[in-house]
Amino acid sequence: MTFNPIELLFVYGTLMSGFSAHAFLMDSEFVSHGVLYGAKLLHIEDGFPAAVEGEGEVFGEVYRVDSLTLAAIDVFEEVWEDFPEKSFFFRKRKFVRLIPMNDFVEAWVYVLNPKFLPVISYTEVPFGNWKEFIKKLIKL
Repeated sequence: MTFNPIELLFVYGTLMSGFSAHAFLMDSEFVSHGVLYGAKLLHIEDGFPAAVEGEGEVFGEVYRVDSLTLAAIDVFEEVWEDFPEKSFFFRKRKFVRLIPMNDFVEAWVYVLNPKFLPVISYTEVPFGNWKEFIKKLIKL
């Protein structure tokens, strides 16, 4: 039997419940809604969000995941551990506040590789809530 350590993962976009990539988390335990501080959220023109370090906050969901799930999501998010300069996202440990408990936990977060900022088209997501942003975008 292989040991598969459990980690916390904060998601803020297509991995959240109700979105296309949530299938990656179907066998993972939902922990809580959460807030990532010290980051802002961008809506990439290709139709998905990306967190970048900066002033602001990002709203999302926290899950307990195993290492196999993280590895699968790394491929989906284009995280290349051996070639970080080619990674579209980096997976970093960040502190996230759980809602409504107000506890801070350390969780993995996918953050955009800043080298891609100058070459992508994006809109800043007001209030850091991609779910609400998409709802308003669809109503336009």
